[in-house]
Amino acid sequence: MVAVPFNLPSPTSRAPRLLVTLFTCLAVALLALGALLAASDEPGRPAVTAGEAVVLLAFATALFAASIWEKRRIQRDIDAKFYRLERFMQAFGQTQGMLRSLDGRIVFWGIGAERLYGYSEKEALGKDGVELLHTRCPTSLEEINSALVRDGEWQGELTRRHKDGREIHIVSKWSLSRGEAGEPEVAIEVSNDITSIKLAERQLHQTNALLRTILETAPGLIYAKDVEGRIILANVTTLDLIGRPWSEVEGRTDMEFLDSKSQAGAVMANDRRIMDQARTEEFEEVISHEGRHPRVWSSTKAPLRDADGKVIGLVGVSVEITERKRIEERLQLMVNELNHRVKNTLATVQAIASQTLRGGDPIVRQNLERRLMALAAAHDVLTRENWEGANIDDVVTGALAPFGEGGDHRFAVSGPSLRLLPRAALALAMGLHELTTNALKYGALSTLNGHVAINWQIVEGAKPLLRLTWIESGGPPVAVPSRRGFGVRLIERSLAQDLGGKASVIFDQPAGIVGTIEAPLCDVVVSAEVTPFLQAGALQAGAR
Repeated sequence: MVAVPFNLPSPTSRAPRLLVTLFTCLAVALLALGALLAASDEPGRPAVTAGEAVVLLAFATALFAASIWEKRRIQRDIDAKFYRLERFMQAFGQTQGMLRSLDGRIVFWGIGAERLYGYSEKEALGKDGVELLHTRCPTSLEEINSALVRDGEWQGELTRRHKDGREIHIVSKWSLSRGEAGEPEVAIEVSNDITSIKLAERQLHQTNALLRTILETAPGLIYAKDVEGRIILANVTTLDLIGRPWSEVEGRTDMEFLDSKSQAGAVMANDRRIMDQARTEEFEEVISHEGRHPRVWSSTKAPLRDADGKVIGLVGVSVEITERKRIEERLQLMVNELNHRVKNTLATVQAIASQTLRGGDPIVRQNLERRLMALAAAHDVLTRENWEGANIDDVVTGALAPFGEGGDHRFAVSGPSLRLLPRAALALAMGLHELTTNALKYGALSTLNGHVAINWQIVEGAKPLLRLTWIESGGPPVAVPSRRGFGVRLIERSLAQDLGGKASVIFDQPAGIVGTIEAPLCDVVVSAEVTPFLQAGALQAGAR
């Protein structure tokens, strides 16, 4: 508590002095007047001369003037001390001060009060402070006054209304000023505006309530740990998994309550890595309890930082994926079995075709076998990806692999990384096989100096396209055939239909053919891969 370095003048203690002065002046004046009257009515008595009467009247007038001057001096002293009081309060962060009589009337209204509440001194003086400011307080005015008389002071929070109608929250301290005889005189109020603090508290309360709701209702594990791995926060789901109340979990590490010490060590090692590297990671963790099967959790953990950015722990969210892992394992077994059967089927088809065409044209037999091999190669790519899609460069590489005897340098492959849908991957593999076969027979690959440039790119537009081009160079001139063969028809019809786009093979070129395949991007690329390209705009093919 800070002591104010002066005393306020007491109106009660001043009153007797002013009254004595006034009565003295009045007595001297009456004495002078009586003397004059006596001199005129009783000739035999000693009379007061006119000069003496004038002196007495002058003396009375001087005393009266002095009393008025003293009263004004005291008032100036009071105003000066109030001004110093307000400056003192402002210097210590106080926003406003006022004086009120015990019945609540405002007798002093400072500049700070004007600024805080919007009322001028003229509007406030003499008004009831509670009514003017619409004061609300858990304690009644009578109880506050009783506390002032009993204890000499009161402190608490009040809600008031600004002149413009907005609500103001303040913390106020009231002190009782007493006269020389100890009688209560006036209440001194010093207040601080805490509206912004109350608003921040309300927002913090709402945020905490939201976080509590999330913690209590989230199906996954939500937790926080300090730099030593001790738990400092855990939701109900986490406590249920541990099987202990919060009082037995708070401040303990995983090593103290997990049954498997090796698993606890792995969890704590993950936590330490997150804090040391100060980065967010997502990974799987296995937790076992005695008498129960191991449970798998997908955990996302991030460093917890203080206001200065220093890592002081971590926060984590873990979702159980045990059942999902079991389903994935069963699905993988089924896919592996299906792949085995498909390979057996392709091998059987290839054997049947070979036996059937044994006595026929060897070129026809070779073409059919190679087409089956291209289909099998594309199938292998999709199998490795669980038939969820395939990278376009893997599809292209697989389709060209059977024709690489001359070295990969004969093929120049370029284009952005894309993930194709299974249907598009198979169709593209078959199309590339037919183009390669045609180049071996009639085009650039039929000579030692021939080359093929394969490029794909995304073409921006109202409906973005995937465009793949096949351009041969260094080969012999190619004339337009008298009829379209099976391979060309497969590219221009079947491939275009499978991709939902169009395809063309251009002959009559000086050094080989030119092939173009176009398809809507959204029909051939996995959806998750489409969005980044649409946001980035058209992507030009880059050299691989």
